[in-house]
Amino acid sequence: MSEIKVLNKVEVSTCILCGEELLKLKESDTLRCDFCGKVNQISNQCTNGHSICDECLELPVNEFIKQLCLKYRGTDPIELAVSIMNSPLVRMHGPEHHFIVPAVLLTTTYNLLNKITEIPAMLDKIEKIVDEESPKSCSYNLGNCGAAIGTGIFLKAYENIDNMTEDEWSLTNMIIAQSLKKVAESGGPRCCKRDTYISIESAVEFLKEKYDIQLNLSDAKCTFSHRNKSCKREDCNFYNLNFSLV
Repeated sequence: MSEIKVLNKVEVSTCILCGEELLKLKESDTLRCDFCGKVNQISNQCTNGHSICDECLELPVNEFIKQLCLKYRGTDPIELAVSIMNSPLVRMHGPEHHFIVPAVLLTTTYNLLNKITEIPAMLDKIEKIVDEESPKSCSYNLGNCGAAIGTGIFLKAYENIDNMTEDEWSLTNMIIAQSLKKVAESGGPRCCKRDTYISIESAVEFLKEKYDIQLNLSDAKCTFSHRNKSCKREDCNFYNLNFSLV
């Protein structure tokens, strides 16, 4: 086998499941893809033995996020967010986190409420709102955070709110303000992983207080410290060396 370069522009030669090197098979074969589960054309395997079909190798990051959400049946948004962010398709910092926050909150809430069949359409709705209303890049320098804004986008989709709905419109500002306050209190430098954890935790607290919706919430122990050059290490509440990726 020989090393290949995949069309994906982010970490172009790594497995979307485990992050190990992707190698090109001498001859392609029709096999079951370890990511999507479909029997498809396989031209590449990683050094851990994962077979990834050609279609999945070109998967846009938002589509990847939606697929993992659709596979998940739990009610723990931190667990789901970490499983998504662990893929090399998701950059250390980037606007994909603005979609991850509302996507995992919607998925876990609808799983809890037994509205699983509605999740695909709702994820598409959230993706559209994020595309139209969320920052296209990090706006931390402007005193804003797309991950925190994502909590409001989730609530907007969940409550079917538009900008002319008075009481409900104020709710979206409240959930965003609560998240932004906690992001601000954590200080700099910016970290999309930390702010994702904070925003999710804040939203879970808000849902419990306002709606009596009680999602499970695992203890967020960051697995990204060694990939983040600006990590605060011991000064971050989520830092844990035992869980760091090398």
